[in-house]
Amino acid sequence: MNLRSLFAAFYSIYLSVLGVLFKPVKPKNHLTLLVSFEENAQALIRSYKAHAESLSYEMTVLYTRHAVSLKKELEGVGSFYLNEKHPLHLLKAVLVLFKSKVVITDNYFLMTSVLNRRPQTTCIQVWHANGSLKKFGLEDVTNQNRPASDISRFKKVYRSFDFVTVGSDAMADVFKKSFGIRDGQLLKTGIPLTDVYYEEHKPELKHKWPKKIILYAPTFRDYDMQSFRLPFTEEQLTNTLNGEYMLLVKLHPAVLHHISASFESELIKNVSDMRLHDLLKAADILITDYSSVPFEFALLNKPIFFFTYDLEEYDQKRGLIDNYTSVIPGKACHDSEALLEEMTKKPFRAEEMKRFSDKWNMYSDGNSSSKLLQFAEEQITYKNTCSHN
Repeated sequence: MNLRSLFAAFYSIYLSVLGVLFKPVKPKNHLTLLVSFEENAQALIRSYKAHAESLSYEMTVLYTRHAVSLKKELEGVGSFYLNEKHPLHLLKAVLVLFKSKVVITDNYFLMTSVLNRRPQTTCIQVWHANGSLKKFGLEDVTNQNRPASDISRFKKVYRSFDFVTVGSDAMADVFKKSFGIRDGQLLKTGIPLTDVYYEEHKPELKHKWPKKIILYAPTFRDYDMQSFRLPFTEEQLTNTLNGEYMLLVKLHPAVLHHISASFESELIKNVSDMRLHDLLKAADILITDYSSVPFEFALLNKPIFFFTYDLEEYDQKRGLIDNYTSVIPGKACHDSEALLEEMTKKPFRAEEMKRFSDKWNMYSDGNSSSKLLQFAEEQITYKNTCSHN
């Protein structure tokens, strides 16, 4: 067992002790968001504020360091910044979970394992993406190099999910394999983070740059956090693309502190601190790789190109979904020249993009947040009825 697995084992034991300690705690009419990404939480918080008068519960938000930008959304709801490595933070967080009748989370949190065998609290996983091009959970290819204790711990967390929200039947199949869940645990409410793409607002960032916008939003390589490659040089943007485009780069939160060298220039800007949905709305073109961003951007029916310079390596070390190249709505381009060929000489296939979006966003209709919050209301009403019988 390596040091990381050993630390996780002690971490899990500490959480189990807290679970036993707080077992007598009776939950209240309370919903807690446990989040490490801002997108789903932002949509749910805004919907909660809009419908608070018709809901019987209060909301508390536990947010980690990658979701600190939520602070401006938190007025009117309880909140707590969670340092997952701080014992007292964990103690307070577990107590908040036990005081809640519904917990909604958006990632793998070992903390939710304390909710196993606790029927008083419903745990709902919304995940942080409405589609997936890479394998995760029980399907993660790195599991083959992990000790059995790690896999057992993962399964303990997945068992804590009473329900998982899905935006499509395609993603439902992914979750069933990745989390080991059944059909009866799938909530076909759609994914809250997609609601914003149905709002009729002009892109606020569109006028910030005088040129057309290419947004580059790559995923991270957890086997090499310093790995980073731009799709185009300044020279290519100036000459081959005639200076018509700005290249905006939105890095994954996990790599922000690992990329030290500045890559900005007159036509290339780092916009990693800006909200993804604002950037997607403003962009004319998206370039990505194995990220889940295309599933959101497809709702806007604009061109997507795939810069997959390390496709074979990534598939071997991280694991892509089966038939990746036939699933994506476009060609996998191994270098900048192939990208430029696709961009400048191939027409945009709007119908293909719509088919892709319809397949992966079939249940997301702009009301996913309110539908999920209403489901939480029904869960709380049911638990209150059972407690009175």
